[in-house]
Amino acid sequence: MSHITIAQEGLKALEAKRWTEAVDKLSTALRTSTNPAWLIARSKALIQVGLFDPALDDACLAWQKAHERNQRLLMMESHYRRAVAYYRMGKLADADCCCVYTMRLIKGLPAVEQEDPKVKWTDKDGFWMATLEVAMEEAKSDAFNKGGAPGTGPTGSRELPAPPAQVSEWRLASTLRMQILGAMATLPKDDRARKVTASQFPERTLLARLGVEPNKPPAPHVPVREDTPLRLQEFQNNIATYLSIFSKGVDEKKLKVQFLPLAVHLDAITYPNGEEKEFHLELWDEINPAASRYVVTPNKVELTLAKKTPGKWAQLKKATDNRKAEVPQPTEAKKPSGDQTATASSFPPANKDSSSSSGPNSPEPPKPASSGPTYPSSARSGPKNWDLIADDDADDEEEGGVNAFFQKLYKNATPEQQRAMMKSFIESNGTSLSTDWEDIKGRTVETVPPEGVEEKKWE
Repeated sequence: MSHITIAQEGLKALEAKRWTEAVDKLSTALRTSTNPAWLIARSKALIQVGLFDPALDDACLAWQKAHERNQRLLMMESHYRRAVAYYRMGKLADADCCCVYTMRLIKGLPAVEQEDPKVKWTDKDGFWMATLEVAMEEAKSDAFNKGGAPGTGPTGSRELPAPPAQVSEWRLASTLRMQILGAMATLPKDDRARKVTASQFPERTLLARLGVEPNKPPAPHVPVREDTPLRLQEFQNNIATYLSIFSKGVDEKKLKVQFLPLAVHLDAITYPNGEEKEFHLELWDEINPAASRYVVTPNKVELTLAKKTPGKWAQLKKATDNRKAEVPQPTEAKKPSGDQTATASSFPPANKDSSSSSGPNSPEPPKPASSGPTYPSSARSGPKNWDLIADDDADDEEEGGVNAFFQKLYKNATPEQQRAMMKSFIESNGTSLSTDWEDIKGRTVETVPPEGVEEKKWE
C-alpha cells in the first residue's frame, strides 16, 4: 500500500474522530513525505490524545514546509495549529502571538514580515502586553471582520472584497484570541505564561523524533526540463472560478491578460525553466470577461474568472484541448485600479475578488460528472467533492430537489437579493437564507441550528 493511500486513510480516521488510528496512519505516511497538510492533520490528532509537544512540532514543521512550497493557506492553518498547541500547553502569550500571525497572514500580509509583529505587543522584559479588551475592540472595529474588507498584501491594496472563507478563518483565530487573553487576565503580571518565545518563522527544534534532520544540507540543484508545465491551482463556487498560475518574477507592467468568453490568454509569463512565453487556456464554460479580474504577486498570477452562468464546472479546462477556441476579437483586460470597485449590483461577494450573476433566461449550467474533482479548501474538515453532493440533489429534481430549487431561486433573484442570500448563508453556516439585503446588511446573521442540534465551535 502506498504512503499516499495510507495518508488518506489517516485523514478519514481524523474526520471520524478515531484519533489514535489517525496518528498511526499519518505517522507511517510522513516517514516517506513530510507533506504539510498531513503534518497539520497529525497535529490535530495529537492534540486530541494529549500529546501537545509533538503537536506543536508538527505545526512548526508544517509551516516551514508550506513556506517552502509557497502555500499560504497551509501556512495560515499551521500558525493556527501552533496557537492551539501553545494554548493547551499553557503558554498563553505564545498562543496569542501565533493567533496574531494567523490573522495577519489571512489578511494578505507577507509570511515573514521585515519586523516581527510580536514586537508591538512585547515589553522590554519579553512579557506579552495584549489584553482581552484589545482583542474585543479589534473584532468589533477591524474592517476585515465586517465580511468584505479588501486585503492588503505585499502588492498593495486590492479593490475587491476578501473571500468569505478567509473572513471566516480570521474570525476563528479572533475567537481563540479572546479565549486566550481571557485566561491570561487571571494570571499575575510576572507569570511565565505571559513570556513570549514564539516567532513568525518557527525554529527547527525537537524535530528529530519526526524523522527530520535539522542541519541537513540542501539538496543539489536539479535543472528544470524545458517541457515542465506551469503549476495551476484552482477552486470555485457557483459564481466564479479562482485560478492561481504559479510563475515567479512576472513583470506586472509588461503582462497582458485577455479574458475571452471561453478562454484566457496571458502574454507573457515565466515558465519553470525560466523561459518567458505566452500561456493560453481554453475553459470548460463561458465567462464574463468584463467582470473578470487578475492580480500579480511575486510568485503567481491570480485570476478571478466570473462565470456567465451560475453553477459548478466539472473541470477547469475544456474537454478537448487539442484545438483552439474560435472566439471573437479579444479586448485587453484592465488591471484593477483604485477607483474601480466591484459592487453587488454587478458582481456579489464570493471566495476571492469578485463574482457574477445572470438573468432568468440564462441556460442551465452543465451538470458536473459524478467523478468530478475535489476543490482545494481551507475548511478544517478538508476538501469535499461538491459535485457528488450536487448530483445527489439533482437526482431528485423531478420531485422538487432542494439543490434545484435554490439554483432557480438564486438565478431569478435580483443582484441585491443574491448578495443577501450569499451573506446570510455564509455567516449563518448554512442555517439561514435571507433575500432582504436591507435587513441583514448591517448585522451578522446568527447560526440557528435545527431543533435537537447543538452548535459547536472548532478548536
